[in-house]
Amino acid sequence: MKRLGIVLGLGLVLGTELVAAAAHRDAPQAVAAVSAAEFAALKRDFAELARRFDAMEAENAQLRAGQAETHRAMARLRSDPATPAAVEPAASWTDRISLSGDFRYRYEYTTTDRLGANNPKRNRIRARPVVTARLPADVEVGFGLATGSTDPTSANQTLSEFDQDQDIALDLAYVDWGTPIDGLHLFAGKFKNQFIRAGNNGLLWDSDWRPEGVKAVYDNDIVFGSLLGNWVQTSDGVGRHEEFSWGAQGGIRASFGSTKILVGATYFDFPADGNSCYFEMDDCRGNTAVLDPANPGDFLYAFDYEMLEGFLEVDFDAFGLPSQLFVDYVQNDAADSEDTGYAVGLRVGQTAGQGSWQARYHYQDLEADAVLGLLTDSDMAGGGTDSKGHKLSAAYAFTDASRINLTYFIAERQDSNGVENGGEAYDVDTLFVDFEWKYK
Repeated sequence: MKRLGIVLGLGLVLGTELVAAAAHRDAPQAVAAVSAAEFAALKRDFAELARRFDAMEAENAQLRAGQAETHRAMARLRSDPATPAAVEPAASWTDRISLSGDFRYRYEYTTTDRLGANNPKRNRIRARPVVTARLPADVEVGFGLATGSTDPTSANQTLSEFDQDQDIALDLAYVDWGTPIDGLHLFAGKFKNQFIRAGNNGLLWDSDWRPEGVKAVYDNDIVFGSLLGNWVQTSDGVGRHEEFSWGAQGGIRASFGSTKILVGATYFDFPADGNSCYFEMDDCRGNTAVLDPANPGDFLYAFDYEMLEGFLEVDFDAFGLPSQLFVDYVQNDAADSEDTGYAVGLRVGQTAGQGSWQARYHYQDLEADAVLGLLTDSDMAGGGTDSKGHKLSAAYAFTDASRINLTYFIAERQDSNGVENGGEAYDVDTLFVDFEWKYK
């Protein structure tokens, strides 16, 4: 098309020149002479223009080919997970920020035969929204809220008191740096507990516990390990002094056909001896305590908690269903007696998508000073240590994001310290009916 335009332009110029020559000259010979001279010049000009046009066409073709190759190279780089962030296109805030969380509605009924005990029936909710931001250099910053009080092992909020406004607490506030070492992450702030809990049981730690401090987590799908430093309390300059706890966990995974095995060990050092009961000074949650001579009515821990744990998980197929068996054992090296605990359990099925289901059973026996009572499972026998019992549960997924979960605890509190029931064991049975939704 461009070459046709040039030809038409030259023809127009030539025609104009001929008309002009005819208008100013009378002799046909003059017209012929002028026309021949100018026509020869125009032919030379046309040949030069055509040559330049061909050169421009070739150059443009090269530029288009180079541009196409650049686009293809950028597409390959974006699809490569190892591509440095520097070559990524600028992302909008919606690509960097994400919202996730869960909501649970629970009906709870507890019966106990302790002297003078009530049998409460409660409707409770738990909501935990989390906002995360992905930053350059493999950094993530997270912020989360949760319903409930300041209790470190519960985000449940009881519905009561004439529809009054309910409490919201800071649940998460952390930075997660993915180091250049593949599989190693460093954390600081208030974050989820990433120590593995065998079979998701709460022998040492309730699932709602959020440590505050620093941690390092390494996992390459075969070897895993965590190191945690946790600030328990700060000094108030009067009587309370600074306390720092720390723990380490490590283990390995192995596969034998469709069977997978995970084995690990944990050491956790939690200072407590001589301190007031954490969180509630009149309740050490099953741990052995003595009266505080300086503050009548308050109690002091009798021991530190130097907890050594060993655990095993075995995942396998049972009747075509994903299943798991676990064993968990712990001993407190700082206590004189009542210093051990264990849990064993079995899960058949798994709620991994719409229409899936699972059933679970586990048995637990946790002596008074085996672990720190404040952090252990807050549901078994009403929470804390010094109890044993059974936990049965069944769950069904209505959708990929929602399920119903029924849980029944048949437990017995030992009352080894003779505080609650005059030294006599008593039963604590609890039923949970949970409706749960998760979102991302």
